[in-house]
Amino acid sequence: MTPSPLRADPSARATIDRRRFLGLALGAAVSGPALLGACGAGTDTSARVVRRHQDGILRIGVAGAPSNINPLDSGSELTRWLAEPIVETLYAYDADLRSVPLLAVGEPEVSADELTWTVRLRDDVTFHGGDPLTAHDVVASLDHILDLSSGSEWITYLLDYVQTFEALDDRTVAIGLVRPYGLLRSHLTNLPITHRDAVDRRDAIVGTGPYRLERFTPGQSFTLVRHPEYHGEPGAFEGIEFTVFTDGATRLVSLRQGKVDLITSVPYQNLRAVEGDDDLALVLADSPLDVLTYVNLLAEPFSDAHFRRAVALSMDRAGVRDRVFGGHATIGQGPIGPAERGWDPDLAVYDAEPDLDAARAELEQATTERRGFRITVGTSQLGKEIASVLAAGWATVGLDVEIEQLAGGPWSSAWLANEYELLMNTFQSGFTSGPANYLTLAPAHSRNLLSCGYVDPELDGWLDRVWETDHDDERAGLLRQVSARLAEEAVMFPPVYPRAAFAQRRELTPLDPEQLRISRLAPHELRFTSS
Repeated sequence: MTPSPLRADPSARATIDRRRFLGLALGAAVSGPALLGACGAGTDTSARVVRRHQDGILRIGVAGAPSNINPLDSGSELTRWLAEPIVETLYAYDADLRSVPLLAVGEPEVSADELTWTVRLRDDVTFHGGDPLTAHDVVASLDHILDLSSGSEWITYLLDYVQTFEALDDRTVAIGLVRPYGLLRSHLTNLPITHRDAVDRRDAIVGTGPYRLERFTPGQSFTLVRHPEYHGEPGAFEGIEFTVFTDGATRLVSLRQGKVDLITSVPYQNLRAVEGDDDLALVLADSPLDVLTYVNLLAEPFSDAHFRRAVALSMDRAGVRDRVFGGHATIGQGPIGPAERGWDPDLAVYDAEPDLDAARAELEQATTERRGFRITVGTSQLGKEIASVLAAGWATVGLDVEIEQLAGGPWSSAWLANEYELLMNTFQSGFTSGPANYLTLAPAHSRNLLSCGYVDPELDGWLDRVWETDHDDERAGLLRQVSARLAEEAVMFPPVYPRAAFAQRRELTPLDPEQLRISRLAPHELRFTSS
């Protein structure tokens, strides 16, 4: 068969087009709903919960909903939590977060030159409409994400590596690479496969998972029902319902009243209330909920290394941990946090409390005359609170900080155009990256389209090897070196690594903290413990 080429010739793609695309793809990822809100009290009785469970429906309260529900377009948790029970991947994570076959049969066959990956598919899998899974569905999924006009976030990982993909027969897919790309296995473990007739739709999800999407009201609710012909173990629930409660207090009240069984994004100031409720269980987990924090080295004041270090040294990390996250965060160092491959618990470039004397000494050596800067954050209350705590801390060493809040699209435009000084936002990276933090490291590479102006040939080589190697231990070691260098050079220095907060009723089996490390709720794997 003739290979299916990318829809646009890679050599003919203009940089501005790729930057414009990246803005569309990343805008949604960094502009999620606010996580904070007030809590209201609620009452419930076990008998009422038991009666409600008799219909076999798991009910989940979430903080927001995507306007586009196509899981091929977004790695945002808002899309993927909904899609988890509906779509599946060629490979999946086991209980120890190792990649194992799911829709694929066995390991990929990699050619001697490492430029061709061949994946064989199972022959017992059907989509929700009854059609069998074929290699043509895999090719259609790849074709969609590598089409610049689709706006898929996944293209940022594959564009410069994947050259061709073809269905050798109904059960075999061949992927041709421009150069060795060991990280491809990670993406094949995260990339959802949808029916070829649904790949371009933004109002439908057609997958092979244990549940199918029956109906939804945009921005409000989503109803899933069990897929009776699922190839694996059937889900325990007759259905799963997601309801959107943008206000954190309303989510929590609904949980306490027994109207829902599980909620996401518990307001941090309400964690004690959850802990004090005998009917509820609080789940705090290290997860790839990153606070993106890095500076623009292409212009003053952050082109001055002494100024950068002064800002990093005077950052009030303890204040953010305690006042914004209620103590439920780890003090930040480099860009890689506790949930991610490459995390180094011994990295200690910065103290929790600001080192004001060291910061003032760095400012005295700075050649830039600027003594202030602009911090650009998203529109969420969370981002504003983080920035406010930091600005107050920086004022103690004489730094005048302006807080600029931008919605997702303008925020991404400022990022792509390098029209920022210090950039900050929250970013949930687990669905596209798995147990690592690749996309958020991209601005540190001097040749990347998202480059923040940092030039370090040794670090560029480390990052190139991170993408090329197929050995996870080697990748983890390189990532530790990258994170340490970026912290030491004050290029990427998040204030904290927050823990993700969920709450659930005790009638539901507990969420798996290991799965939460890669952003998975896995609701189809839960069970009611009473009925």
